[in-house]
Amino acid sequence: MLIASACFATMAAMIKGIGPSLPIPEIILFRSIVPLPFFLSVLWLRKKKFVVTAWKTLVLRSLFGFLAISGFYYALTHLPLAICVFLGKTQPLILAVLAPWIVGEKATATVWIAIGTGLAGIILILEPSAGWATAAWAAIGAALASAMAHLLVRKLNRTDDPITIITNFFVITALISSIWMGESFILPDHSEWLLLIGVALFSTIGQYLMTLAYRMDNAPVVAAASYTSIIFSILYGYLFWNEIPPQSAITGGFLIFAGSVILLRSRI
Repeated sequence: MLIASACFATMAAMIKGIGPSLPIPEIILFRSIVPLPFFLSVLWLRKKKFVVTAWKTLVLRSLFGFLAISGFYYALTHLPLAICVFLGKTQPLILAVLAPWIVGEKATATVWIAIGTGLAGIILILEPSAGWATAAWAAIGAALASAMAHLLVRKLNRTDDPITIITNFFVITALISSIWMGESFILPDHSEWLLLIGVALFSTIGQYLMTLAYRMDNAPVVAAASYTSIIFSILYGYLFWNEIPPQSAITGGFLIFAGSVILLRSRI
């Protein structure tokens, strides 16, 4: 999970490097089609099903996943890298809020304390953000959509193999992004091609390693390790864009992290 987190942070930095020069659906399209040969090969070698059983749930998961990716990519091109990752890490807290209604898991008092702590962190991050409020809310919306997608994945895992789910997700997101892109395709230049390939490569490696991590250890332990992506993001932001998060944002990020730790400890 540590390596996967480094891969996801690297992917985010590459998307920020592309910036608004390429349309978001075009970036998503390349991210979706480049990994497909790898995952299709894995399915074929392991003799797994190529299509999920619960296809209606998969379509919903894919729609929410697509919204999450779109919002996150938009935020990356308009926010400091670390701030974007801070806000993205609210996803476990949003999951805890939604779980009672989606999968019937009741929230305990400890869970509500965790949610309140994370909410205080969000307020601290948003307070100085008057210049990029839209992007900040896009990041939070992406975290909400991602939480919904993860809850639906938990339903899919009851009937289908994780690799089959991932492969089908990439196929659907490739179709949605190609329709959304329409005639807005922009031919990438040499550096943009390299960044697009890097986005697809690091996202694929990260996704695969994350899947392995959740199979090899307890979910709370793996989820806690994923927070190292914040460290990588702060480092990338400083090295490439000279970004230093304000003290209020660092404090807010710490509160989000603390809320997540409280939440994770309640699950152990």
